[in-house]
Amino acid sequence: MCSLRDDVRDRSWVFSSTEKESSLRPLCQRVEAQFQLPDAPFCRYFADFDDGALIWMHGAHFRGFHAPYSVRPILPPYLAQCFFHPFDPSREVKFEDTIAFDNLIYIRHTTCADTTSLVATYAHELQHVMQQTNAPRLLFVNQILNQRLKSFEPATIATDIPHERQANIVSKRVAEIVCGLEAVREFADKQIGYFQQVGEHEQKARWLFFRDVPSSTPYDLLQETLPLIQKYRKVIDFEMDVDEPQWWIGPLKDREATDKRR
Repeated sequence: MCSLRDDVRDRSWVFSSTEKESSLRPLCQRVEAQFQLPDAPFCRYFADFDDGALIWMHGAHFRGFHAPYSVRPILPPYLAQCFFHPFDPSREVKFEDTIAFDNLIYIRHTTCADTTSLVATYAHELQHVMQQTNAPRLLFVNQILNQRLKSFEPATIATDIPHERQANIVSKRVAEIVCGLEAVREFADKQIGYFQQVGEHEQKARWLFFRDVPSSTPYDLLQETLPLIQKYRKVIDFEMDVDEPQWWIGPLKDREATDKRR
């Protein structure tokens, strides 16, 4: 089930217990206070178990993810149904009126064990929601770069992709506001040490970037993306005409909006 008590709980916040909600929701609301949230509602799902299918999709070290409505077919059913209002057999409604949320943020249960981990991850995924809301076509081509650039540049890591770099900078800035500079530094150092120990060098490099980049760094997602599109447009299929003037403006077409993930 998407929520334990749909009749009384806000379905945009999904927790396994009231205790978990009382400890985590206020922290996430402090994160949200640092954003201009989209008008369209979104669902936040805080897991209480490890889902092997999600680990297979996102890797062993994932902390959370953002999923727009368009990718619901590849999500486990218990997450896919979170995009919809509860089914009411007594009412006849149009399909579009059954949709409750445009976006889902999923937070892995191990992420919630540490305050700084939760805050940084939630802010990171919330930045992806903002990207999806404000520049869906720009986010889409970044997701393709995230999937395919490594074939041409083997040394590529996540923070080399503009949408991920921006999310790391924003999440660090928000985490410093909510948790404090020292807590964020200690958390990043812990991640670096762990991934050094287990030999996960790409993960270590990602956390080195997170630790060392000034959180005040300005970052223009469009201007950082355009040179990569220009460089690779002949060898990577971006599934849209990136030669069109201002191709990045407007909504995604239906054929573009499926099966691309962060």
